[in-house]
Amino acid sequence: MRFTPPPILLALMTLAGGADGAEWRGLLDVRAVDADANRGFLDGGMGKTRYDAQSPRLSVGQAVLQGDMDVADSISASVVLSAEQQHRGRAVGVREAWLAWSPLPAGAWKTRVKAGFFFPPTSVETDYDSVGWLPKHTVSSAAINSWIGEELRTNGIEWSARRLGRYVDAPYDVGLVAAVFNGNDPTGTLLAWRGWSISDRIGGRNDALLLPNLPSYAPDGPIPAQSRTIHPFREIDGRLGYYYGANLGLGRTLELSSLRYDNLADATAIKDNQWGWRTRFTHLSAVWRPRGEWELAAQAMAGDTMMGRNLVALDFRSWFLLASHPLGPGTATLRYDRFSTREHDHLPTDPNNERGYAVALAYDAPLADHVSLMTEALLVRSDRGARLQIGEAPVQTERSLTLSLRFNW
Repeated sequence: MRFTPPPILLALMTLAGGADGAEWRGLLDVRAVDADANRGFLDGGMGKTRYDAQSPRLSVGQAVLQGDMDVADSISASVVLSAEQQHRGRAVGVREAWLAWSPLPAGAWKTRVKAGFFFPPTSVETDYDSVGWLPKHTVSSAAINSWIGEELRTNGIEWSARRLGRYVDAPYDVGLVAAVFNGNDPTGTLLAWRGWSISDRIGGRNDALLLPNLPSYAPDGPIPAQSRTIHPFREIDGRLGYYYGANLGLGRTLELSSLRYDNLADATAIKDNQWGWRTRFTHLSAVWRPRGEWELAAQAMAGDTMMGRNLVALDFRSWFLLASHPLGPGTATLRYDRFSTREHDHLPTDPNNERGYAVALAYDAPLADHVSLMTEALLVRSDRGARLQIGEAPVQTERSLTLSLRFNW
């Protein structure tokens, strides 16, 4: 069973671009970066950050255009396009493209059906109405959302329902979500052979990612059918995956959510030098806004992934805590990350264990209408034995300082 491909939705938005009611928003992020990492993951290294010591000091970090429109009563459409200097494949990509049906509620329950190519409801670092699924208080995303941004997307249909407490004299809202999707069969490849990252790079629909030059998938290695370039959103085995979850909200004071994800991929399937990876995880998140304008957020993820008949298999874990508070004209934010992978497969010559942590300190301040300046100091320390196979030290400490000038419209 296959879902109608997102290009149809993109074509719809293109035709609707000049229609009455269409709204276009955008973001341009021009940044200066000073980084000391040896070789970043975008250049085939095993660095954890988007930028390394060889990266340009000035660059365009994000260029995003989002179009939203009402197609008919209760039906809306959205498309998100992006461009970047650091890319493989197409310079302009489709981050999201979807249709949504939101019928008028007959009672306390409000429902929505969403179809297309979009992010699962996970991140607590983004605003609901933000452009491009970017973190609102920092330049980089935490490890969990960095991975989701690059290697995981819903290409299918999602149903959600929320019971609004004000209609039943309850102080809280409750919600449910469930989805079926195809694609995402290679999801897990990055965690196994490159590991976690701390980045704001977000993949597009036809994205291509370069793996490190490891001997495991070299032409004479034990997995010769694996290409060094992966396409994370490909469909390989024709199976549907799913996720389901629940959430609870006490106004804006407390928001809790959970999600169970399983792509149900056939781990023995191979297509166009891409393996299927059976990847599943449980995700939990919380946002607490106590008095004093504090915002405290946390996410945690635990799961496993496997390709072949236990040819490559590992458990993965990550969590982070984030605190932000207004300071002067802007907002200061501190985030602490932990991440790890633990292998349990049949290839001792393919080490995939990893552990590490990251600390980000950021400050975001408005400069003028639709213009802001965000600064971020980032430190990432990680231990990954596989780095020895490409001539790198297994333990690395990476630092970067980023100034991000953002124009919104």
